[in-house]
Amino acid sequence: MKKLKSKVLYHGGSIPVPSHLQKGLIELEEGSFYFTASGKSPKHDIQMTIPVDRIKSAKAEKRKYYSSMGYFLVIEFLDKDGKEETLELEIRSFVRRGRAQAILRLWAETLSEKN
Repeated sequence: MKKLKSKVLYHGGSIPVPSHLQKGLIELEEGSFYFTASGKSPKHDIQMTIPVDRIKSAKAEKRKYYSSMGYFLVIEFLDKDGKEETLELEIRSFVRRGRAQAILRLWAETLSEKN
């Protein structure tokens, strides 16, 4: 299995975190998807581990906001209790839109093929 790692911005989802636009890191390693992000205070930090077999779908979305484009990875997964959850993460690559799109497609394809 490939080991992937990318920097992201947390934009939202169904997990109850009071702040958004937190800088974070996603990793795929040993059959698990890891997401960590630092909040404004330690109580707002996010640390998630999602087994790949619980990921239902991973989609690449392009959204226009303000005067630029945002490239989002939208992950739908089942939590420990079997409840459906979502996670929206923005992949950024300053000045290089093509690079952000390629990274986004790689993540979406890799997470989708594991299902």
